[in-house]
Amino acid sequence: MPRSGTLGNPQPYTFFGTFAGLPFWPGGLTLLAAAPGIGKTSWLLRMLFESASQGVPAALGCYEHTAEELKFRLAMQAEALVAGAHDRADFGQVEAKLAGASETVLLSLSDQHDTVRALEDSLLLDYGFPRKGPALVAVDYLSRIPVVGMTGMLPEDQKGGEAAAALRDLSRQHGWAIIAAAALRSETFDAGDELSALLGDERVPYVADRVLLVRRVEAVQACGCVLLSVHTLKDRTGPARTWKMQFWGERFFPALESEFHRHG
Repeated sequence: MPRSGTLGNPQPYTFFGTFAGLPFWPGGLTLLAAAPGIGKTSWLLRMLFESASQGVPAALGCYEHTAEELKFRLAMQAEALVAGAHDRADFGQVEAKLAGASETVLLSLSDQHDTVRALEDSLLLDYGFPRKGPALVAVDYLSRIPVVGMTGMLPEDQKGGEAAAALRDLSRQHGWAIIAAAALRSETFDAGDELSALLGDERVPYVADRVLLVRRVEAVQACGCVLLSVHTLKDRTGPARTWKMQFWGERFFPALESEFHRHG
C-alpha cells in the first residue's frame, strides 16, 4: 500500500504561461468546442502568437486552412493589437508585432496522411521542439485527424476518441500543452447540453483535461464583430468559470474583456 505521507506536495497543474486569456500547463490536453464560424481557429492563432512572442515553442497543425490563410489571419491579428478593431494600423508597428512571433510554426495538414505521429515527428525533427519541456501545440481540428484501424481509415464519428487519446499521450510524453478544436454534433449548443454533444465517441471528452465551449451571445453587428461567451464544461485544474470575449471579424481577432474598449 502506498504511503501518502512520503509523497510530498506534487503540483501537476503548474502553469507555464497564459496565452490569449487561457493558462496552460505541461502535459495538459484542452478541447475547444464551438459551432462553425465562431472563431475557434482565430483564438488558437492568438494563443500561438502570444506563446511564440514569449519564447515558448508554438505550432498549429491545421486540417482546415492553408499556411497562407493562417499567415494572413496572423497579420490581421497584429493589426488588431496595434489599432484595435477598426482603426488604421501603422505598418511599422504591425511588422514589429509579427517579428516578435516569427518562430510560430504553421502547418497545413492532410486528413489522409498526417496522423498525430506524423505531426510529432515533424515538430521534433523539422522544427526542433523540445523532447521534454514546455511548448504549445494546437490542432484544428480533432475530427479531421486521420486514424487507421484494423479495417482501414476510421469514420469521423468514431475516430475522435482515438485521436484525443493520441494527443493526450503526446502531451504527457513531451510535457507539451495541446489544445484541439472539437466539432459539435449539431450547429448550435444550447444551455443544459452536456459533454456528449461533442462529435465522436465517449472518450472524446473523457480523456481531455479541460473542455471549453464558445457560444455566440448576440447577433453579428454591422461592423462584423460579435459578442461571445466561453463556458467551462470540464476542468481538472480548478473550478468551472464563464467569461465574455468579442470576435472582431474584420481582423480575425478574439478580444478579451480588458480589450473591449478598443472596439470603437
